Amino acid sequence: MPLPRRSLAAAALVLVLAGGSLFWLRRPASPLGPELATPALALAYLEKVAPAQGKKLFFTPAALEFLPGDREALRKQAGEFDAAAQKPQAWRTLDRKERFDALLLTGSPAAFRPLLDHLRQSPDWTLVDLDPTSLIFRRSPATAWSPKDLEPLKAAFASRPKREQVLMRVQSADRLVAIGEPGPARELLDEAIKIDPSSSPAWTELACLHAAQGQWEKALETSERAVQCDKGYLPALAAKANALFAYGKFNEALALTRQLIEKEPGDGPNLYLHAKVTHAAHAYAEEIETLLKIISVAEARSMPTGTWRIFLAQAYGATGQAEPALAQFEAALKESTLSEKERAFAEKAIERIKSREPIL
Repeated sequence: MPLPRRSLAAAALVLVLAGGSLFWLRRPASPLGPELATPALALAYLEKVAPAQGKKLFFTPAALEFLPGDREALRKQAGEFDAAAQKPQAWRTLDRKERFDALLLTGSPAAFRPLLDHLRQSPDWTLVDLDPTSLIFRRSPATAWSPKDLEPLKAAFASRPKREQVLMRVQSADRLVAIGEPGPARELLDEAIKIDPSSSPAWTELACLHAAQGQWEKALETSERAVQCDKGYLPALAAKANALFAYGKFNEALALTRQLIEKEPGDGPNLYLHAKVTHAAHAYAEEIETLLKIISVAEARSMPTGTWRIFLAQAYGATGQAEPALAQFEAALKESTLSEKERAFAEKAIERIKSREPIL
């Protein structure tokens, strides 16, 4: 019996997704101000409250190109920091060594979700600033950020073009969901839609918020509204595909994820959404191709691959490829991150393969 769909979805959440939000913002074709496209606001905040001189800053790779200093040294740090952000234990070890003064978490919260979860639960760190591109933590004690601190941000954007007023709210809402503040996020999105009722990014983020709260009927309704506003906005298609998946409409979801993969290939969130949809739709050839890419990405980032390998083994088995299936199950069992259920499933699957095929 195959593992349930939710196991694959959970694996995708571990590797990709941010906060409650299930998707990401695609950078618009036309230029945005640096406050929306770079960590300019976060860097200004740090310079004001915690000048860089003599301080140790942890940063995510998305901030790399905007930081001053030796590029090669910064790139090396970015790789080390990225690996630590995926494993709280590794992060704690690194922090004991470096004794960071502040953390600049820029980019999609999906890229640093394990670290973000750890920081939110740790008494040693306080969230001190949130803006459309970044989150900043400082070592406790420190004055904590609160949703009321959004008011000066709104005021700063009041004279900006309507699109930037909307995106400021949408991108900030995405970060609010990531830190477990869905109420203020909803308020921002309601404001964004009031400013521009035809904003596909605003409707898409609202669909993501509904999805994060398990409100799938609303998620489907708002994602369809997002697609109607802009049929070329890929996150809207992704939001709709995810809602269709939740409703068990796998073939309809697959038609959308195929479009996403075709229009935006690579190792971004589309890849993981496509993986869970191909699995549910029994599109095994596509699932195998997609899972191989995901495993390669996970290995490059020193992240667990066990759950992905179990699903890859099942896909191989479904297409009659016993030897590759056996190899993937055995590789999965070498990892310590499998759940008891996954480990038992893999062990039983190996027994079945060996009893039916004289592989070993």
